[in-house]
Amino acid sequence: MTRTVALLTIAVSLFLPASGALASLRGDLEQCVQIADDIARLACYDAIALNVDAEEEGALDTAERRDLETALQREFRFDPSLKTGALSFRIAASGDLQISRSTAAAREVERLVRRIGKAFGDFNGWGVAVTVHGAAVALSRGHPYTGEELAQQAETGLKRTDLDAERYTVTIGPPAEPRLWDDGRIRDANEHIDVAITGLD
Repeated sequence: MTRTVALLTIAVSLFLPASGALASLRGDLEQCVQIADDIARLACYDAIALNVDAEEEGALDTAERRDLETALQREFRFDPSLKTGALSFRIAASGDLQISRSTAAAREVERLVRRIGKAFGDFNGWGVAVTVHGAAVALSRGHPYTGEELAQQAETGLKRTDLDAERYTVTIGPPAEPRLWDDGRIRDANEHIDVAITGLD
């Protein structure tokens, strides 16, 4: 590594804490140093500076992330069973509830995502990764949700929120194993929707 590259890397490393980003930066700077034409070399450095600014603008520091997690805890303090982690949730769904069966899961997804947005306020650098788990088994006379049904309802619920389409994904996960009573009988089909907040890392 030349002295120029070393000095530039040290300077920029003050703003990029990730070692992977520094390794990439060193490679980019080395390519710029090899350019003989002064104007082209400066343009190369300018392009790197723009990328560094973009990465810095999109990154959250530890205090900012902690504040967002605290805001989530405050918003969902009366719904402890809904949260499965600092940035993750699980919506229980039951296709056996015949009333509003075709819209119930969609409304729950919409309600959850809107509450996340309420907790985060003006911060818009977040999204959600939604994974649906339809039923693996059905009780006699039961009619649980399939993965495809839950995926469709999740999409519908997300479209009703203020999230742009590129800020969310919906994936069909493996079928959910049923919940059992102590004697081994099936208690319910246990279909559900997992929602993980993205963009805070």
